Amino acid sequence: MKELYEKIVKKGLERGFSEVEVYAVERATKSFMVLSEKISEAMYRESIHIGIRGALGRRVSGIYVNTTQFNIDEVLDKLFSAVKSTPEDPHWSGFPPVIGTPRSTSSFDERVITMSEEEYIELLKYSMENFKKPALAKGVEKAIITEGGLEAEKTRITVINSHGVVRTTDLSSLHIGFSLSIEKSGLQADKSVFYSKSILNEKELEKVLVEEGERALFFLGSKPIESGIYDVILEPLVTGAILTYSLAQAFSALEIIEGRSPLRGKEGSSVFNDKINIIDDPYLEGALGTRPFDDEGVVTSNKPIVERGVFKNALHSYHTAMKTASTPTGNGFRRSPAAQPTPRFTNLLLRPGSGSLEEFMRDLRRGIVVYEVIGYWMSDYTSGSVKATITHGLLIENGVITRPVKGVVLGGNIYEWLSKNMVEVGGDIRVIGDTATPSLWINNVRIGGE
Repeated sequence: MKELYEKIVKKGLERGFSEVEVYAVERATKSFMVLSEKISEAMYRESIHIGIRGALGRRVSGIYVNTTQFNIDEVLDKLFSAVKSTPEDPHWSGFPPVIGTPRSTSSFDERVITMSEEEYIELLKYSMENFKKPALAKGVEKAIITEGGLEAEKTRITVINSHGVVRTTDLSSLHIGFSLSIEKSGLQADKSVFYSKSILNEKELEKVLVEEGERALFFLGSKPIESGIYDVILEPLVTGAILTYSLAQAFSALEIIEGRSPLRGKEGSSVFNDKINIIDDPYLEGALGTRPFDDEGVVTSNKPIVERGVFKNALHSYHTAMKTASTPTGNGFRRSPAAQPTPRFTNLLLRPGSGSLEEFMRDLRRGIVVYEVIGYWMSDYTSGSVKATITHGLLIENGVITRPVKGVVLGGNIYEWLSKNMVEVGGDIRVIGDTATPSLWINNVRIGGE
C-alpha cells in the first residue's frame, strides 16, 4: 500500500500541485456481541480510509476515498477542482517537513489481533465469569450479563507528503465491556465494566472485573437524594470522562487562537489548584493514544500542560505552531481522513496525588462517591461547564455508606472544581482509552435531586 501512496504524491507533483499529502488508515476488526449471556458468531471486517490533500500556493483542500481500486489521475482531477475552488488561506504554512525521529512506543500487541475465534470466546467467558463471581459469592439470587461484547482491532496509519515525510505505525486495541444485572432480596441493581487498552494484561483485566463485580452489590435499592450542595468524590473513570468533555479541548492551540477556550491569554498563569498536574503523554503503556507520531507525521513528545496549577503549554498542530511562531508539539489529529489536522491530546494524564477512593470515603463527612455517570458528553469545554447524571453513587455520612444513589444531576464548572473546590487528588490512577486519571475529591458541588 505504501507504494500506492507514494505514487499518488509523485503524480500529484507532476500534475502541478505545489504540495501533496496522503494520510491512510487501514483497519482489520474482529468483534463478538453478548446478549443475555449468549455470544454471537464472530464478525470480521476490513476497511481503508484515505485522505489526499493538495495545495496550489495558499489554496489547499482534500478528498476522501475508501478503496484502493481507483484511477489516480481521476482522483487527482477531483482534487485539483476542489483546491481551485477553495479560497486562499493567508496563514497556510504548508505540510510539515520531516521533524524529529519517532521513538518506539508500547502501542501494539500482536496477541490482541492474532487470537483464534476460540481464544476470543474463551476470553469473553473468562471475563463474564469474573465479573459475576463476586455477586454470586455473596448469595444473590440472580446475576446475568445482559449485554456486552469484545472488539479487537489492528490499525495501520501511514502519512506521506511531498516534503519527505514517510511515517507508518501499527496500533492494536482491545475493548471489552459488559452490563451486569443482579437481584437480591427483592432488590435489583446493575453495573457496567469497561476495559479499553492497546495491550492485553490478564491480571489487570481480572482485577478490574472483580472490583466492578463487587461494587454491583453497593447499588441494590438505589434512588435519588434531595437536592443540595455536597462534597463529591469522583471514581477515576468518572474523572477521565468529565475532563475529556469539559476541559481537554480547551488546551488546543486552535481553540485558544479562535477564542473558544477560556484559557486564552492564560498561558504561564495559575489557573488551577497546585495539586493539579496534567501531562500529554504519548508513551503511556497500554493507552489508546500512545503514538510515535501524530496524523501529520510530526513526532510526539511527553510534555507538561499544567504544572502545579500553572498552564504551561498549549497543544499544537504544525499549522497552529507556524501561525503563532511556536514549536510543533506532535498533537495534530484529524476528524476525518481528508481534513486538516487540529490539536488534541495523545493521552491525557492527570498525575496522581496520594490517598485512595476508600481513604477519602472514610474522611468524608457528608457527600457522594460517584462511580458511573451518563450525559457527561453534554459538558462544554468552551465554558468549562460540567453536567452529568449520576447512575451509580453512594451517599456517605461521617465516613459510613448510608445508601446508594442514582438519578441525580451533577453540575458545576471544571475551573472552580479544580481550583477553589479542589480537596484532594487520589493516588489510585486508572488507564482507559486515552486517559489516565485518579479519583478527585471536590467540595461545594451542586446536586439536583428530589
